[in-house]
Amino acid sequence: MVIGLIGGVGSGKSAVTDILAREYGFRLLLTDDIAKKCEEPGGTGYVALTEEFGDKILTSGMGSAIDKVKFAGMIYSDENVQKRVNEIIHPIVWDSVENTIKDTKKSEGSDADIAVETALPCERFADMCDEVWFIYADEAVRIDRLAASRGYSVEKCISMIESQCSDEEFSAYSQYIIDNSGSLTETAGRVKELLCGL
Repeated sequence: MVIGLIGGVGSGKSAVTDILAREYGFRLLLTDDIAKKCEEPGGTGYVALTEEFGDKILTSGMGSAIDKVKFAGMIYSDENVQKRVNEIIHPIVWDSVENTIKDTKKSEGSDADIAVETALPCERFADMCDEVWFIYADEAVRIDRLAASRGYSVEKCISMIESQCSDEEFSAYSQYIIDNSGSLTETAGRVKELLCGL
C-alpha cells in the first residue's frame, strides 16, 4: 500500500508519518528530505542547479555546499528563478520516489507499506499512490504550532501558509481528510479508522 500524505506547513504531517512508521511499520519517503539530499555536493540536483546558476549559489566556489540563505533569497525574490528551480528539482525528487517505491515492492513484495509525504502534490505523485490523505488543521492552530516550534511571527506564519496550496487544492488531490486540529490521540484514531477501512 502506498499512501500519500499532503498538507500545508504546520498542519502536522510529521505527526501522521510518525504514527504510520511507529505503529504500522510504514516506510517513509519525505520529499523535503529527498530534495535536500539531492542538493548536496555531488547529488543530481546539485549538479543541475550549479549548471544552471553557477557558483554564485555556493558557499565558497565549485564543489562547496549550496548557500541556503543566499539561494533562498534568489528564489523568493525572483519568480523566474523559483520556477526554474522547481522545474529542475521536482522531477528529480519524483524520480527518486518512484524508483524507491518500485525497488521496495520488488524486494519486500507488492503489499509493502509506504507513505509519501509532500506539501507540493501533483498528478504524478497522485498516480503513485493508492490513497492520498489530506492532513488538515485550522489556520489558527497552524500559526500557534509554527510560532511555538520555530519562533515565527504571526505575519511570517500567515505569509508561509498563503504561499502554499489552498485547502481546496489539497482536497482536490485527496480521497480522505484527517483533521489534525485536535489531540494526537484523535489523530491516531482517525489513522486507525482509515487503515482499517482500506
